[in-house]
Amino acid sequence: MSFLTPLYLAGIIAVGLPILLHLVRHQPKNVLFFSSLRFLEHKPPQTNRRNKIEHWLLLSLRALAVILLVTAFARPFFKNSDLELTTAEPAKQTILLIDTSSSMRRESLWNQAIQTAEQILKENAQNKISIYTFDTSLHPIKPLQTSQQTAELPLTEQHRERIQRLSPGWHATDLGQALIELAALLQQQAISDPTGTSLQNCTIELITDFQEGSQIASLADFSWPESLQVRLHPLQTPQTSNAGLQLLAFEKTQPTVRILNASDSKQEQFSVAYEWRPGEPELTQQIYVPRGQSRVLRLPALVSNLPTPLIKLSGDDHPFDNTLHIQPLKTESRTIVHYGVPAENSIESPDYFVKRAFPSTPERKIEFLTVDPASPQVLVGTANMDLMILSRELSGDEIQQVDEFLKQGGVALLSLNDQSSTHSLKSLLSLSKEQDTATEIEPAEVNGYALLTNIDFEHKLFQMFQAPEYSDFTNLKFWRYQKLSLPDSLSHQVLARFDHKDPALVSIPRGAGRLIVSTFGWTPQESQFALSTKFVPIMNAILNLKTEFNASRTQFLVGQKVKLPESVQLVHVSTPTKPQIQLAAGQQDFTETVQPGLYQITTEDQPKAAHQFAVNLDINESKTAPLPVEQLEALGVKLIQAGEASVIETKSADLRRQAQVRELEQKQKLWRWLILGALALLGLETLLAKWFADKTSATRKA
Repeated sequence: MSFLTPLYLAGIIAVGLPILLHLVRHQPKNVLFFSSLRFLEHKPPQTNRRNKIEHWLLLSLRALAVILLVTAFARPFFKNSDLELTTAEPAKQTILLIDTSSSMRRESLWNQAIQTAEQILKENAQNKISIYTFDTSLHPIKPLQTSQQTAELPLTEQHRERIQRLSPGWHATDLGQALIELAALLQQQAISDPTGTSLQNCTIELITDFQEGSQIASLADFSWPESLQVRLHPLQTPQTSNAGLQLLAFEKTQPTVRILNASDSKQEQFSVAYEWRPGEPELTQQIYVPRGQSRVLRLPALVSNLPTPLIKLSGDDHPFDNTLHIQPLKTESRTIVHYGVPAENSIESPDYFVKRAFPSTPERKIEFLTVDPASPQVLVGTANMDLMILSRELSGDEIQQVDEFLKQGGVALLSLNDQSSTHSLKSLLSLSKEQDTATEIEPAEVNGYALLTNIDFEHKLFQMFQAPEYSDFTNLKFWRYQKLSLPDSLSHQVLARFDHKDPALVSIPRGAGRLIVSTFGWTPQESQFALSTKFVPIMNAILNLKTEFNASRTQFLVGQKVKLPESVQLVHVSTPTKPQIQLAAGQQDFTETVQPGLYQITTEDQPKAAHQFAVNLDINESKTAPLPVEQLEALGVKLIQAGEASVIETKSADLRRQAQVRELEQKQKLWRWLILGALALLGLETLLAKWFADKTSATRKA
């Protein structure tokens, strides 16, 4: 028998403790003195005989229990013929990390990558093999072994088949993030490795074009493991000239593009043209771009009645990034109705501020209408209305119109800026027969000013302020507000409170829509809200509550998420390669933007009025010049050049033997049985001790 931790055997001296306890003679308890002798001096009896052990069985049980516990802590195990210790070298790990970004589509690069990978597999046939690819993130093809083994099967044809099935995609390159994720996986594996040699015996074989757009800056915030090495296999193409296209703006019908020329390019003269039919460029423009620089070019305006063409670049050696897909901006029309008092130049009226909070842009056209109570009654149709703003007392007909608008899914903002507006809120809530309308509104007592607290940053109105640099509302002061108390039976959500715990912003569902109630006004006499940087973002967030789907954005990059309509249950997306993809009900994001081209979204209520958007490559993929190796080494990565032998720390025989001893002990786990035996002996000792005590007591009584 051998022991994993033999130093614990020193605890065997604890066996003397039960012996000492047995040799100690105790004075008897409950001793009674005769009355005639109580005044005499007490003197212990003189004995000539040596102390002796009375209960040998109890002593043996106690000593044996101590011995078993000490032996259990020493972790014993048996060396037998089935578990013979060896001094074999620990198994080595080889991880293939293959670049599948769009820059790998250049001439001959992918064939080089496959050949290099197959050669590495052949040279490391006896090692543990894992295969990963990367672009913007890490993708497992053959993941790391979940269980620690000392041997791996030789290279099989299955490994080659995995490699042959791979192909480069259209995503950008994030080499830094891929290395961080892989190193983290290896560190996690090393923690569970009983030999502790995973990292020392592991080599990452990195197959990549290692171009300037590889994005390695994230490694600066990561502590690379000292013992983890990366062997770099840089791929190169004989044709080095490359330029790329990037859409900067698309104002009305005239796109503006940037032409980026790689720093190692031999070409500096390029052509940019429209292409309505494949291979037939039109409206061609010449442009000179020095190597390593970029130039901005404004293309001719497009004719509105013609289909949208492609933008094509020519003059370089690699066409993978020479096509730019464009989709004209779709101008949205938004209608906002303000039930208030018109005021063109008076900052004392809410109308002055709300009218300026919604400017028209190339992406959206705002129609703003102020309904004056002094003018003839104007009832605006609710079908095409996007937002109602209520800052005055409403008539009965207006109350009915607002209620109808809310039930149809509209959004209304009601400001309790005076006592008359409070009557409008009570009247509006009283229309619901199912709800208790015991609403209490009274002017709040403000000592100086009030501040906003308990802001729900998870709500859509405040999500844009979640970042610490934007979440400070302490500079926003309120001079007066209304104290609002809603009944518990009325469903509502408090979005923000004042520091007096009174509600500041409340969302009340109403049919399919919602009513946003602000208990304060936004004129300078009431608060600093309209004069703050929070006013415009919050007001536009309220406008977007009804139409969450931002159809105005038409340009995306490969891999970016596209926001889908929130209220639509059935959405279909047509991609450049798939005619139609049906998305799950309630799905909010479309993430299958995996290749450049035009995409089309149709909904169940608008099968013909499809929204189109374009997807293009990340301009960083056009930076195809080789990245200096020193930049990767400067970030802490332990780099080995291709063909260079890996420097693996050789474990001594003693360390390897210790690791194997630990493995043998883990397989046997004799300490568990020893502890169970000790507990059983202590239980038996307890029963026997009680039996002896009862027997002695009975003898004395007799």
